[in-house]
Amino acid sequence: MSSHRAAGFTAVMRGGFRGFGVLLVGGLVEPAADRLLGVVAVGWLPLVAVVAFTAAGIVATPAGTPPGSWRQAPVAAIMSYALILPLVQAGAGSVPLVQLGLTTLTAVLVGAVVGLVRTFPRHVRDEEMSPGTA
Repeated sequence: MSSHRAAGFTAVMRGGFRGFGVLLVGGLVEPAADRLLGVVAVGWLPLVAVVAFTAAGIVATPAGTPPGSWRQAPVAAIMSYALILPLVQAGAGSVPLVQLGLTTLTAVLVGAVVGLVRTFPRHVRDEEMSPGTA
């Protein structure tokens, strides 16, 4: 395995576990959020999922990640969800297929956006953002 692949694998693993940690803490805090936020707490777990998948994607695409490796971010996001699923099933008894599908889709989309943004070549961003370029 080349050093880039090894670094990519390590980054994906770190990202997946970071996202898992966010999902775990967010799920454990959910009853308190429900009491404190009332009706607004309906959006707590979806918000936690987006934050977790964003964190997973960021960690999976550290500075210097080549543009072609943007896929590491959605893989890490999906991994974080896969790691939390056994705990969700143990707590709830089952995972509805609709929830499974929508959360997986969210992981893919959030991870892909994060990965693309994080690996977009910096020199292109600088040229597009600097004033006075034609």
